[in-house]
Amino acid sequence: MTDREKLWSGVSNAAWGYFFLNFNINLGTLNILPAFVGWFLFQAAIEKLSGERRELKLLLPLCGLLALWNLADWVLTIFGGGLGGLRIINLLAAVAGLYFHFQFLTDLSILADKYQKEGGDLDYRLQRRRTVYVVLTTAADLLICLPLDHMWAGWTWLAFGVALLGLVEAVIIMFNLFELRKCFDAETWDRDE
Repeated sequence: MTDREKLWSGVSNAAWGYFFLNFNINLGTLNILPAFVGWFLFQAAIEKLSGERRELKLLLPLCGLLALWNLADWVLTIFGGGLGGLRIINLLAAVAGLYFHFQFLTDLSILADKYQKEGGDLDYRLQRRRTVYVVLTTAADLLICLPLDHMWAGWTWLAFGVALLGLVEAVIIMFNLFELRKCFDAETWDRDE
């Protein structure tokens, strides 16, 4: 695989990772778009993109732990369980995920800065999307971790609104990553391999 193909494939993996992380389709207790697949796609993206951004390799252990955490939750959910009751550990996993997304999207914005056409603003847009996504994810994680059984009924609507905005941000990030991927199309690639 050439450098161009690795970059194209790595950015594709990243975009589809956000898809699996943010979309759920359940058939009974079976989620057919499990989040752990997204984390494995992020691992593949890191492996392919780390030739350009060595710092990405530092995220591999964290990505692996989050993949295993989500896989365990997925398997337990199929059998009627889940890891939802472990609030402190869920909160730690949420913090780890926030750090991952902030750093991962930062590195992808640096990659965009290097390969976008002169005068492009994809790097800046990825940084903005990163910040909004992390803020919304933080709000959603806090709302999930709060004991809502004695709280104001409006929390449900607030949580729904935050989740919906987070989903919109994830879609925008995916579109931005597919736009970044175009920088590595064979037709637009003008570097010597």
